[in-house]
Amino acid sequence: MQLALTEQGREVTAGAITVVDGLLQQLPAEDLAVAGRVLSLITERADAELAILAKWRPAQVVEY
Repeated sequence: MQLALTEQGREVTAGAITVVDGLLQQLPAEDLAVAGRVLSLITERADAELAILAKWRPAQVVEY
């Protein structure tokens, strides 16, 4: 199955990107680097927790 954005979805996405880009440009590069490291660490830990849970409860396959 392949999904695609509608024209309105593309417009909303473009607007959101513009807003977020403007917000991020206001932050010092060092702060963005720290945030990136923190988010990477959180993601790594969450992935490890999910891997442990997957061993106890196999994922269900859902077919459409």
